[in-house]
Parts: sequence; structure tokens; C-alpha cells
Amino acid sequence: MEKLSMQDATFLYSETDKVLNQIASLQQFELPKDVTPQSFVTNLRTYLMDRIHLLPYLTRKVRMIPGGIDHAVWVRDGNFDIHNHVVEVPLEAPGTFEQLQAKVAELHSIPMNRIRPLWCMHVITGLQDGTVAYYAQVHHACVDGMAGQAMTMTLTDDTPEPQAKHCPADFIQDENPSMAELLSASLQNLMSYQSGSMARTSGMMKTATRLGQRMIDPGKSFGALGQTAPDTAFNQSIGRDRTFACTKIPLTDVKKIGKTMGASVNDVFLTVCAGALRRYLARKNQLPRRNLIAGCPVAIPRAAHSNQGNSVSMMSVDLFTSVADPRVRLLRVKSSANTAKEVTAELAEGMDSNVSLLGLPLLTQAASWVNELSRASDTMTMPFNVVVSNVPGPRTPLYANGARMLSHYPVSIPTHGLGLNITVQSYCDGLFVGLTACKKAVPDLDVLRDDLFASFVELKALTLPANITEIGVQTTPEVKSTPATGEKPENLTKVA
Repeated sequence: MEKLSMQDATFLYSETDKVLNQIASLQQFELPKDVTPQSFVTNLRTYLMDRIHLLPYLTRKVRMIPGGIDHAVWVRDGNFDIHNHVVEVPLEAPGTFEQLQAKVAELHSIPMNRIRPLWCMHVITGLQDGTVAYYAQVHHACVDGMAGQAMTMTLTDDTPEPQAKHCPADFIQDENPSMAELLSASLQNLMSYQSGSMARTSGMMKTATRLGQRMIDPGKSFGALGQTAPDTAFNQSIGRDRTFACTKIPLTDVKKIGKTMGASVNDVFLTVCAGALRRYLARKNQLPRRNLIAGCPVAIPRAAHSNQGNSVSMMSVDLFTSVADPRVRLLRVKSSANTAKEVTAELAEGMDSNVSLLGLPLLTQAASWVNELSRASDTMTMPFNVVVSNVPGPRTPLYANGARMLSHYPVSIPTHGLGLNITVQSYCDGLFVGLTACKKAVPDLDVLRDDLFASFVELKALTLPANITEIGVQTTPEVKSTPATGEKPENLTKVA
């Protein structure tokens, strides 16, 4: 039995009928010669059972504390059955990539079953190019983005030949703590939290001192932190139905753009997202005069004993969507992101991701339901318009059960007031971008996807040629889903 941290448990408490806190990856695999999709699925179950002991959450389920007085606990599921977690999902003919994206959106709209461990490997077959795809789903209470990458590495190999991991035969044993044991553990946890109040107070005082110094320093600012985001169609109460779209951007080109402009890969990606949002909203005559603001998850140091669960904070970055020239926008986004990193680092020591207070879970659940039922997000002012996340992934080819992994698209979480999430994961030489949205907020997510690729092509054309013009000159690009250069979004019917 293991207590969830507050940050992990909050993803359980804040879940409602319409806010589903599950994340996933969409990965396509090239099957070995003479292996059929059906035999691959059967052998995959054996392959995963051989390493089921390497990731605790794979065989643990949630037990809530009676009365919601303290955080939930993980307990081992003695009835674990791999057939409940590796499921074949056949596509109807012809099995296009567009059908695959639609199937992911459909699966992502279904709540996870909490009576079992909170993960599922939907193996999607019937694709016209002969590949199979994983919609590899896990609840956010189990992992964050970085832990998810570690999960991917653990459940794959770096060679085509599967590597035996030798799960102990008696590994899966039932844990069924009594109510008295749950209440006793909760009491100890609550008392332990109170006894550490002095150390937390010291950290908060250090943070307050740093922020005070920043406030009076004329050379520093808080950047986008504390600003309110303009209202957009993304910032409203959401429904349960999801849309999903994805594309791939060459990592080498993004690095070249960054080197040319003195910016990081993340700065370049944020600028590409800003350009896409500008195009998309301008086409609809919905582009606010004020700049859109992105909420960007950022990893914070983990406890020495932990490599799973959640360990993240959120920084606010001004996207400068009012700026027409992508090069100018990139430099300003870079400056805003640097300020956000500084502020986040100053806040980190005063943050406590494991608050334990009597009745806090019940209060959090109640607040989430009140927010949903009252539709407060329709009128609430949000700190940012969209979540944009960048998660570094594996740099070398991976294999699962002998099949080579070709893609690594992320699938993330829309929530009330934030109906659009754009996440990118790197894999080998590519940036795999996944856009996940509430269907009501962004019904035409494929258009925004194409705008994102067009934004990348435009930025590349303006920054990488030898005859780059002076950055001070702003131009207003024509608003269209593909750029004027004639370069089109990559063919999404096949992943090569």
C-alpha cells in the first residue's frame, strides 16, 4: 500500500463526467516479416507480462479513503488480468490515418475503469499501410510526461530481438487493507505533514524573499505571470467528446532555426504554435488584440526515490500573437519564456506537491463538480488560453515485441476553461505533435493542425535562407492553411 501524493491524487479528485484526466501516446509499429496483427497482439500480452514488475502502476489500483479525509492509496490488484489491458481495436476498411485519428479521439472520450489498474494498451489493427498502432493510455495520476517517457523505454527494447526481463512468478499478490488500516495510515500521514511545517515555512520564506527582490528590481519582471488571458473559443466549459489531430516536424530543422535565432527548441516550438493560433483565429475573425498566453508544464526536481508519478509546475509564456513577423515573435517568445523559467525556479522551493489536510480530497472533488455544474469556466478569466507542452523523448529507435516504433504522438487533456492542448514529444529525428481538444471548442482540429505545419514552414523559410532580411520589418502573412511557399503539410496517411 502506498499513499498518492497530492499532485497525483488531484488528477483523480478533479475528474468529472466531462474532464477525463487520462493521457496517452499514439505509436505506429512496423511488424516483423510474416507476423500478422492478430499474432502480434497475442504475443504482446506475453511480452508485457514478462516486464510487468518493472512499473508498479501496471498492477496497482486505487483505493479511496473513507469519507475523503485523506489522499487515496495504491494497492496491488490480485485479480490483475492482462487481457483487460491489452485490447485489439480493428479499424473498418480502408484503415486510413484519418480513421486512426478519429478512433483515438473516440477512445480518449471514454472514462477509465477505476476498479482496475489505470492503464490500457489499445492495439489498433486494420491500417491500410500494414502497420499496427498503439493508443497507449494511462491515467495522469500514475505518471507525468517525463515519467511517461521512462515508461515507454521500459516497455520497449532498443533492439529488434525482445530482451527477457524475468518477472517473478509470484509477483502479483492481492493487497486488501481493512478500513482500520486505511484510516490509521491516513492519520499517520496527516500528522507527518503537520510535523514538517517548519521546513515548509522556511522554503516559502525564501521564495517570498526572491519574489520581493524581483518586484523591486527595475531590470526584472514577472513576464506573463499574473496577466489575464484574452477570451477565445478555447476558454469555455467543455463537453466529453474529443477531437485529435497530429503531425510531424523535422527536429533537425527546428534546431537549425533555434541556432540561427539564438533560441531553444522549446522557444521555436512555442513560436510555431503561436503562428498557428494566429492563423486559425484570424481566419475566423476571432483573433484577440491582446496576446494569447500559453501555460507550459515544467518539470521540477523529483524526490531521490521517485521516478514515477507527477513532479511538474506550470509557467506562463506570452505567445505574442499580435506580432505578424514570425522572427520578431520568436525573439519575444524567447524573452518571455526565459523570464517564466526564472520565476518558476524562484517559486519552486516554496511549492509543496504533497499537501495533506483533513478533508482536502472531498473539498477538491466538490469544487470540481461545482465548477462543472455551474459552468463557471464560461465566465471565468483564465491565466492562459492554451496548454503547450514539450516532452523530450527517446533519441534512438525502439522496438516492442520485435516491431519497430515509427511514431510517438502524444494525446493529452482538455479541461474546463482550457479546451485545447498542444503537446510535442521528440523521437529520433522528429518532433511528433499531438493536438487534443474538446470537440465543442475546436471541431475542426485538422485545420489547426495544418496551420501549425504551415507556421513551421513559414518560420523556416524566413530564418534559414542565406538572404535573411532585417528582422525589424514586419509582414502580415496571408491567412491560409498552407503557406505561400507551396510546401504542404506532410502526408498524414502514412508514417514513414
